[in-house]
Amino acid sequence: MKREKLSKAAASGAVALIFLILGFQAAIFTGNVFRYHREHQIDTVYVVQQEYQPQTDANPDSLDVRDGQMSRLKVLLPDGQSLRSLPSAGRRSFHDIDTNLPVAANGISKGLAPRQEPDYGDSRRVIEQKRQKKPEPELFEFDPNTVTREELVRLGFSERQAQVIENYRSKGGKFVRAKDFARMYVVDSAAFARLEPYIRISRLDLNTADSLALLSLRGIGPYYAHKILEYRRRLGGIFTGKEQLLEIDGLDAERLAGFADGIEMKKGRPSFTLWDADRAQLSAHPYIGTYAAKGILRYKSVADTAAWSLDNLVKNGVIGEDAAARLRYLDYLER
Repeated sequence: MKREKLSKAAASGAVALIFLILGFQAAIFTGNVFRYHREHQIDTVYVVQQEYQPQTDANPDSLDVRDGQMSRLKVLLPDGQSLRSLPSAGRRSFHDIDTNLPVAANGISKGLAPRQEPDYGDSRRVIEQKRQKKPEPELFEFDPNTVTREELVRLGFSERQAQVIENYRSKGGKFVRAKDFARMYVVDSAAFARLEPYIRISRLDLNTADSLALLSLRGIGPYYAHKILEYRRRLGGIFTGKEQLLEIDGLDAERLAGFADGIEMKKGRPSFTLWDADRAQLSAHPYIGTYAAKGILRYKSVADTAAWSLDNLVKNGVIGEDAAARLRYLDYLER
């Protein structure tokens, strides 16, 4: 019984010893591989297939291997392509592959290729381009609603930032005030401080704008565009101040504030004056009306043309002083 136990213990010890020896040999082999890796600066492991060829088929890519036979080495990459299919920058000379490792029965062995200095030409070129000094931003007057991408780049924006600004405008965005440009997330505070003195936003001339142009104003749709054009016609074709828009029924101060900074009233000649207007034009005028229109026409019929003036209309009780103050732009004659 004791002998049987001793036999089992000896067998177990022998097995353990065998595993210990195998582990020790594996450690030595692994250490040699890593030492070889360090000494030769190995960074690439290839799987090499030995394809034995006749001596007469030798070529510069062939290697002398054991038993003096010629062997053509073919590197098998993960995707199944051979070394020859690689770009020249990724190739390794077949003569650099170590074939001293044992060849398995299936003809497959592992070869180690010495480290070669990578080609950093492209990377260095890119870095050099980035290091090149960017051109100094230019300063010139511009309208953010119409400035081109090329001009934005000249102003100091990148191509991507310029594209963001163009995309905003293409989707209907409009810069009414200079500070609207600062609200773009690609325009930081430093850039806006530098560019603000050069921002020139074109304003819509309310005395020449058509209905389509009026629709570009914030808060103005077809209804109010029509009302503005109609009121302008009754005034004689021109507005003299933004506050006149508040005289349009339904157009309040809040709506006007939404687009007031984007409009202007350039001086122009009215389509009629007090002294050449007919009854319909005078009656339709917001500051005259039907009753005063009759008085003006009556005064014109009895007074000498030299006496035609707003002051005389007020003196004769045809119109009031407030109305006369608002009608100054219509009080002139072709002499």
